[in-house]
Amino acid sequence: MHRFGIGLDIGSRKIKITRVKKKGAELEIVNFASRETPRGVMEAGAIIDPYVLGEVIAELVNELGLKNRPVISAVAGPQVYTRIISMPKLSMEEIRQAIKYEAAAFLPIPVEEAAMDIYPIREYRDGEGGKVELLYVAVRKSQVERLKTSCRLANLKLQTIELETLALSRLFHNPKEVEFMAFLNLGAFRPYFSIHRQGVMLFIRNFSFAYSGYPAGAALPGPDSDFSQYHFPGTERVINEIVNEIDRSCQYFRLQYGQGPDKILITGGGARIPGLDQAIAQRLHCQVKVAELLSRVKFPRQAEDKILWELNYDFAVATGLALGGIGSWELIRK
Repeated sequence: MHRFGIGLDIGSRKIKITRVKKKGAELEIVNFASRETPRGVMEAGAIIDPYVLGEVIAELVNELGLKNRPVISAVAGPQVYTRIISMPKLSMEEIRQAIKYEAAAFLPIPVEEAAMDIYPIREYRDGEGGKVELLYVAVRKSQVERLKTSCRLANLKLQTIELETLALSRLFHNPKEVEFMAFLNLGAFRPYFSIHRQGVMLFIRNFSFAYSGYPAGAALPGPDSDFSQYHFPGTERVINEIVNEIDRSCQYFRLQYGQGPDKILITGGGARIPGLDQAIAQRLHCQVKVAELLSRVKFPRQAEDKILWELNYDFAVATGLALGGIGSWELIRK
């Protein structure tokens, strides 16, 4: 039996949508498409103009024939608030009620303005009795409503909103092979670094830098590029800044969990910065790879190299979202 899913990834530079088919353990991309994100529509991962965004998404929906289909999308960037919390062991419904009062102490926005959810990490006991460790995640309700508006205008049925990094983990993380898996997603304006154990996110940090800081008009390598020619004056500075931030994040994580990540996957447009993976591996002494979507999923049709290149490096989040349904963060309650 075939199962299908649709993922919508709204980036600061590009809007991507993909439809994925799953049969057993095999994954296949049925079709995909993208459009440039219009100026003024997005800012730091937040939707500013849901109406123009809806028009652009509608173009993709019409191109791929996805009208009135269910879709999973994501939120990312500084608009997302996460925290690891320990609470007395209660029912999940009781915890959800109690967390609203707990969140008031640390959430930087009013609790009534936040759409939130929790996910259990582990259960344990201390001197006070049974406890549960949770990952708390929240986003402004206004962002959820704007995303729902855009999808409605595009004739899509928004099924679930989740975190980008969970989509990446679902797609690439095999807990049987790697216990602590990290993702460095280098989007144009909202990069982040996350660490997962057994498919559960334990840490996430948003960074202020972005590869958009490259010189104006400086394109990253393409399928026929000589990578040795892609060293702009700012390349070493960008690499050093990224490596330093990753190193600091891993040091903090080691203090909490006793070890750093076993493997780091680099995703997003900035993954093509030449020499970045080697620089991180040299500093952190762990396995670092640039994520390649086509090593995980099949695309059976013939296509030009530049199209396959875009699919391979730019559609990881959209594909991971399309695989959603298991372990998703339902910021929209059904």
